[in-house]
Amino acid sequence: MNPFVTLLIECLRRRKKNWQKLWMRTGLCIDLLNQDYLLIRMATTQIVEILARQQAQREEELAQTQRHILALQEEIEELERENRLHNQQVGACMLLLGALEAMLKAELRNMERMQKRENVDMTYLKNVILKLLETGEVEALLPVVGMLLQFSPDEIKKCQQTYRASAVPSSPVSTSVEASPSAPSSGSLFSRFLYS
Repeated sequence: MNPFVTLLIECLRRRKKNWQKLWMRTGLCIDLLNQDYLLIRMATTQIVEILARQQAQREEELAQTQRHILALQEEIEELERENRLHNQQVGACMLLLGALEAMLKAELRNMERMQKRENVDMTYLKNVILKLLETGEVEALLPVVGMLLQFSPDEIKKCQQTYRASAVPSSPVSTSVEASPSAPSSGSLFSRFLYS
């Protein structure tokens, strides 16, 4: 055989071996790359699962926190309603206490006046009332009668208003009274009554 052909065959054999070695190395690299890819894929899947669990846990915690906030808001609203009701009740109680205090004070003043009435000199009272009826001096004698009988300020006002409203202007005495010797004078309160 030709040395050139032999050399060429030898070169081709070497190249074939190199290609085979290269092919084997490439196969090994591909296998290694496939293994790395699988490991990376598994690691990525695990990381995604871990992140998904963490996200789900955060969302559950957020939902629990929101439920807790809503429960607290409802409790605050209930407490505010109770507080308003309590304030209304306290206000009503204060008004009631004020009214009761005023009633008790008025009753106490009435009792004090009743106690003072028990010590009135009846003879003196009788003489003052007779003088009032005989003379008609209501403006002068009403305060004395009020003091003796312990009139309240309202009772004094009522008496004065009634007297002023019913005061008759001085006019001649009616004919049924004028000739009677026992008839009172025209300025007395007795003159308002008709005698027959």
